Amino acid sequence: MTLKDILQVRNVRNFLIFRCSYFARFYYPVFTLLYLDYGLTLSQFAMLNVVWAATIVLAEVPSGAFADTLGRKKLVVLSSIVMFIEIAMIAFVPTGNPTFVFVVFLVNRILSGLAMALASGADEALAYDTLKDQGKEEAWPRVLQVQLRLSSSVGIVVTLLGAAMYDVNFMASVYRFIGLEAPQTTQDIMRIPVYATLFVAIIAIYAALGMREEKKVLPSHTTKLATTLASLKLTLNTGKWVLSTPYVLFILLYYSLFEHTSRMFLTMNSQYYRAIDIPIIYFGLIGAGISVLKIILAGQSRQLAESMEPKKFIVIMGLATMATYYWISLGWSIYGVIPALILIFIIMTMNIFISYHLNRKTESHNRATVLSFKGLMFNLGYGLIGILYAYYYKLVSQGYNEEQIAQHIDFIASLSSFFYYFAFLFIAISAAFYLMNKKKPIF
Repeated sequence: MTLKDILQVRNVRNFLIFRCSYFARFYYPVFTLLYLDYGLTLSQFAMLNVVWAATIVLAEVPSGAFADTLGRKKLVVLSSIVMFIEIAMIAFVPTGNPTFVFVVFLVNRILSGLAMALASGADEALAYDTLKDQGKEEAWPRVLQVQLRLSSSVGIVVTLLGAAMYDVNFMASVYRFIGLEAPQTTQDIMRIPVYATLFVAIIAIYAALGMREEKKVLPSHTTKLATTLASLKLTLNTGKWVLSTPYVLFILLYYSLFEHTSRMFLTMNSQYYRAIDIPIIYFGLIGAGISVLKIILAGQSRQLAESMEPKKFIVIMGLATMATYYWISLGWSIYGVIPALILIFIIMTMNIFISYHLNRKTESHNRATVLSFKGLMFNLGYGLIGILYAYYYKLVSQGYNEEQIAQHIDFIASLSSFFYYFAFLFIAISAAFYLMNKKKPIF
């Protein structure tokens, strides 16, 4: 399918708009710094992300089952509305009371996790099944490639503007140009990227409302309670199917490992960039460079994911990821950006690989539920690494004085944990795969 053909499919078009706007967060280039400027600590930041992951774990799979039984569009629309509310909370929260700020961010993380869980699987299932109904499901990797390029193009604008909005010197010149008093600190401007994200959230709501799905009419003898029980039964049956299907199980295990480890690091990338002495104004340029890299390499990622034999692909990606985390742990000034870029390419390629192989092995009637298990396994891992990292960072920071902590030496020292964590779990999963594959070939 050409790009024009893809955009003519209503659900696919709205899927692309929804994904691009849902993740267009202007505060992402300074995500960690934003939390710290609101008055939170790095350990609190890590634990709040654990709460976010735990919420998704609790809501992920049931939401996928409800999407398969009650309707996927309803969950996507509800997700976009909850997203708007959670962003509005941090856009307008007063910062005078640190305890109150923490509580608001705690609720924000819960709502954010709920929004993510509601959309996870449902939007993708809507788009994929629309293609399948038209006999065009083989075009799905092409859709993912288009999504990557569109999201990356939007990301260029969002990251450049988001970082610029957080740079005091740049915003001071903007304020003077429009005749306002220039800001003095980041606390004076820290809400601007959040306000911009709140506006984009409205576009996500519009895209969700624009999706189409055949109305699920309950049989006359069926009650909502019976439908709910059917949803939970579908969840249990899908869980049993995943556990009894080694192909799908190991695809999900590898996905979770690659994704949650990288997400934990990339969530803190603004702190990492600051620790290797990169000025805030350049965060946007780095983010834009990443988006350009995704656009250029999206085709190569798709070709690798589709053409390479699965076992060979996973081994190469695993070894490359270990080498990348080791390079990151060295904390090289300026040149430390390179391994962060490599990591993003690895994860981009891995995500296409996972989606391609997982959708091929999944039936339509439980596709959203299976895709929700994908999110569930990711968030279980993300919660685990969040707890471990928060505890490890606290231990590491105790060995440094205030001056060293101000120079972020303790943070750089904590990054070696990513290499050891990923290497241990990759070897463990691969050993389990090797033993099971000897009995009966999996891939």
